[in-house]
Amino acid sequence: MNLKTSKSINKICFQRHLFFYVFMLLSANIVASQTITVNNVKPRLDTDGHIVDAHDGRLIQFNDTFYWYGTRYGNTNGFTTENHYVCYSSKDLKVWKKEGRLLPNQPEGVYYRPHVVYNKKTKRYVLWYNWYPKLWNGQFGVATSKSPTGPFKIVNSNVKMFRSDVGLGDFGLFVDDDQSCYLSYNTIQNHQVSVEKLDEDYTVSTMENGGIIAEHMEAGTQFKKNGTYYLMTDYTCCFCNYGSGARVYMSDNPLNGYQFTGNINRYAGKSSLVINDGVTRGTLYETIEKKDSIFNAVEVQFSDKKTVDNIKMHLFTGNRPENCGDVSNPRVHPKIETPNFKIFTWNFSTWDEINPENITVLKSALQEQVSIDFNGIHTHRIKIVPIAENYSFDKLYINEIALFSEEVLVSKAASFFITGKTIPKKPIIPAQQSYVTKLQTENGEKFMWIGDLWGSASDNVKGHDYQYWSKPLEFNDDGTIIPMIWEDTWKL
Repeated sequence: MNLKTSKSINKICFQRHLFFYVFMLLSANIVASQTITVNNVKPRLDTDGHIVDAHDGRLIQFNDTFYWYGTRYGNTNGFTTENHYVCYSSKDLKVWKKEGRLLPNQPEGVYYRPHVVYNKKTKRYVLWYNWYPKLWNGQFGVATSKSPTGPFKIVNSNVKMFRSDVGLGDFGLFVDDDQSCYLSYNTIQNHQVSVEKLDEDYTVSTMENGGIIAEHMEAGTQFKKNGTYYLMTDYTCCFCNYGSGARVYMSDNPLNGYQFTGNINRYAGKSSLVINDGVTRGTLYETIEKKDSIFNAVEVQFSDKKTVDNIKMHLFTGNRPENCGDVSNPRVHPKIETPNFKIFTWNFSTWDEINPENITVLKSALQEQVSIDFNGIHTHRIKIVPIAENYSFDKLYINEIALFSEEVLVSKAASFFITGKTIPKKPIIPAQQSYVTKLQTENGEKFMWIGDLWGSASDNVKGHDYQYWSKPLEFNDDGTIIPMIWEDTWKL
């Protein structure tokens, strides 16, 4: 072979390698930039046309593939030994391939909550699961596999945890940036939530436990964003078709120090459209009641932060009891009284009181207008609390509440709620939390909340119950999470 021929061959090889490299790069970009469409009102199907039967587990991405791990319930009530773990895979969160059972030879028992993570050190996929040889003797099992789809081989079917003595229930599994692995779990007794560190192989507890974070909770999940650790859980649900909430705890430490910062899946109270409908007088009002010498409050929520420096409240005064027959009473009606109000703004995990600069009261026929001015605050939540002291009546009637910034109305699209100890806070999404999935997008990491919509199957088959997948969670400047809203469909 002469030098000229050799150079030609090398040139051809280089061109082929260059073409292959460019092709692979373009292919990767096509995959990375694909649009994902999520539909929450139709069942998700596998490639055989069957409804995906995978519940109370996790959706996680390994390399370029999503894996959906869950409990298969079939046509049962969920409390039987027929439960087993399955896996589905997808490249686009739309087309799902059924991969099969994770534990083909599982010991007899009732199984829930499968979670799979990858251990870079051992190069093994690690499955943790909650199971009951007999209800409700809860314990954790751990199994490993070289493949994300299994089958998994059981390493230990009864892993001892720091709190095993009071029974082990729901849990979540989280791998930190330094590859340390943590298990957040609740006990069977009192459903007490804590976080515990696992060993380097992710198969044994180190018994390093951060202490009790909350009680009477289940369905926990843990993730990390911008150096902050999030733990989300809520009250026990037990396959409830009305759903449970999602209490958000935040910390700068994966084990402890968690502060409760709000619930992103419960309305603040009873929703009210009346006090934000533009009608400022007449008998279309909201009744605020006093219980045990304390008035219920009005909470205003913005989808994004607004600057507010003035609140105007229109109070109906025509519903006072009349004097009928008591001729010794000089008044036909009790005198009009104006209550005082306290204003609060939500600050990370507490309500901070706002000191008003000026309060004016204007009275006209059948109405009072209370105007409260204060230094402008930038917030997404405001609470207005009537003060019962020096106010004779047990009820207050509010036609309208309007919030302004430099005389510009900013509350037209806000949500208004009547809140108080006696008013239940119903879930926004009627689902029980399962997991928070991290998505890699062109705009960085995004986090999708997942919940099981128990009782949603139109054929009443438990295994056909839907899952709700939220659009990416939205975060405030202080790291707290903005409450969710129901989305039929969304795109990413």
